[in-house]
Amino acid sequence: MHARSFVRVVPLALLLIAAFGCGQATAPTAPARTATHAGSTPTVTGSPSPGSGVPETETSPTPSPSPTATITNPRLNLLLTPILSPTFTFRWAPNVPLPSGPTPTRYRYRAFDEHGTDFEFFTILVDPQALIRAYAPDFAGWAEVSGSVTEATLQDMDPSQAHVLVLVAMDDHGHFDNTLSFDRNIAYFHVAPALVTDADRGAR
Repeated sequence: MHARSFVRVVPLALLLIAAFGCGQATAPTAPARTATHAGSTPTVTGSPSPGSGVPETETSPTPSPSPTATITNPRLNLLLTPILSPTFTFRWAPNVPLPSGPTPTRYRYRAFDEHGTDFEFFTILVDPQALIRAYAPDFAGWAEVSGSVTEATLQDMDPSQAHVLVLVAMDDHGHFDNTLSFDRNIAYFHVAPALVTDADRGAR
């Protein structure tokens, strides 16, 4: 089956494939995708060297409860993969905590591409917790914004490949959302080719 066709049907088979496990994720090396924000400038820390993530058998526990958030735009649906424009603004909202519960004071996020070399894309699809094992607790290489920022715009995304945007809510006490889910904080999507207008044709 053609690789692109295979990836398009992955959301329909995630639960079945996950039952059989997956291989070890490759070490992350590339910086996070550039994004723009309303009201804040994101910061991106350096990427970790190979093997510097949290070992799979020694994952650092996150105190419970932890702050959480949900991606609201695009609306997440495992059965219907959204097709977005090459430049798209993602939005999210903190989940309302129980009384005295944790509230996010910052967010870390990162976009991963199907043909990217920074992390094995198929591993993200079948075992998203591999990202926690590789990057937590510092999430080096991920963009960071304050808790008052609830959107990020990714620009010039490639329509020839699939993408995911991963969001992690955090607080000032070192607590972070250590559960990644395609129905809450991971957006799996495709990108539509940019429309060519008559003005664009004339400019050529």
